[in-house]
Amino acid sequence: MNLKGKTTPEGWHIGDQVSFAADHTGGYFSDCYYVEKDGRRAFLKALDIEKFDISVIGWLLNAFNYEADLAKLCREKRLVRIAQVIEYGQVERDPNASAVLRNVPFLIFELADGDIRDSVDVSKSVGDGWRFQILHQTTLALLQLHKEHIAHQDLKPSNVLRFDDRLKLGDLGRSSLRGKAAPHDAEAIAGALNYAPFEQRYGYLRPDWLERRLSVDVFHLGCLVVFNFTNTCFPNLVIDKLADVHKPDAWGDSYEQVIDHIRAAMSDVLSEISNEFPEHFRTDLIDIVLDLCHPDPTVRGRAGIAKSSASPLWLERYVAKFEILRKKAGIRSTVKHA
Repeated sequence: MNLKGKTTPEGWHIGDQVSFAADHTGGYFSDCYYVEKDGRRAFLKALDIEKFDISVIGWLLNAFNYEADLAKLCREKRLVRIAQVIEYGQVERDPNASAVLRNVPFLIFELADGDIRDSVDVSKSVGDGWRFQILHQTTLALLQLHKEHIAHQDLKPSNVLRFDDRLKLGDLGRSSLRGKAAPHDAEAIAGALNYAPFEQRYGYLRPDWLERRLSVDVFHLGCLVVFNFTNTCFPNLVIDKLADVHKPDAWGDSYEQVIDHIRAAMSDVLSEISNEFPEHFRTDLIDIVLDLCHPDPTVRGRAGIAKSSASPLWLERYVAKFEILRKKAGIRSTVKHA
């Protein structure tokens, strides 16, 4: 599919297709292009209808429209920490194509400077304050979604976008709005497999929406903590550390019976990788990861908080926690260079 040279109904001129790095994940259903209008550049995401058999076009259109509805809702609710949609609609792909393939649905978003992966590369000199700022701003973005009963479900480094020194979450393609069925709701793992929470790897799916959907975001936030300081994928490290009989593809007993083995593997992994955490914040970071990535979704993110409390996942605490750590990192940096 090639949309270069075409113009959207609101006058955005479609330019070159976006090329992604080899380690980029996501975007399997879509093609992306740079667009321009009145000197402003933006990012167009179009459903690649040519890539799939016509029998699944209906499902793909429903999924794309679901994402478009969520993007529009975020704009209407002024969720400023979510990448904003600028235009949505259809553009003619080929006037000679069959009716179902003639028009391509698209979304245009504000253009980011990039994602966070390069800016937290452990091979470069990156201040701890910036790493904590990423966690602070990402937590605020998740809270904006959660207050509107939206679970992102695919939070990963490539979906944390940089706009100068401000961060926003992108890609709502695997998100879920409470009370509105999503085409991917029946899938055991909505987002990227390598970042899937442990319970999903074992096929243990909680019926409660908060514990099945929002708890995924809490888990992913914990994974982002690890990535920010080590550039590694925490769930894969933990699964690899398990004895073969305790791994998801071999385990035959209940999920509750394997939780202690997962927790032990988490502790072993953290003892191995925590030397990459800043020494002054090492204990804090280990405790944060153990809480946010807890294998039991009913207690995840709620260390020290009564289950009966009104707020289900307590990300509000982590907004304050990451901000305090960011400020401490700034003070230490100032003292170090004084």
